[in-house]
Amino acid sequence: MIPALRNAQNQVQWALEFIRLVMLLLCLVGWVMYPLELLLLDHWAESWQSKIPFFVAVPGFALTLWVLFDRKTPWVRWAFILTMWASVLTGVLGAYFHLLWNFEGEVAWEFEAAMEAMAGSRPVLAALAFTHMGVTGLLAIYRAR
Repeated sequence: MIPALRNAQNQVQWALEFIRLVMLLLCLVGWVMYPLELLLLDHWAESWQSKIPFFVAVPGFALTLWVLFDRKTPWVRWAFILTMWASVLTGVLGAYFHLLWNFEGEVAWEFEAAMEAMAGSRPVLAALAFTHMGVTGLLAIYRAR
């Protein structure tokens, strides 16, 4: 993204590359801050599922940093795209499992019960932060050459 910003031929191309750069920088900050928050909240539990966000964050950070300087290498580009999709999936599944955990017993999908579970002890929307980072990364590299 940085080389593309430097080599922009006109104002429109520069603006597009600047937006892409800002989106990737937001992703990069997210890859550091969200796992740090999970560590502070003691998300590192006994189950292997609680470690999945950390396993996605490491390649997410590394590849986002790499794409900032080189988005043309095909394997880096594909690895970045796959990691962003893994982040989206991690967020969606995390939100789903947080919601199931909050039901505390029998799962009832009626509106009132579901809304009560959404406000439970496990933050359902917090898991979607990984979905947000994945979508932001995918949008940043969309149609980038």
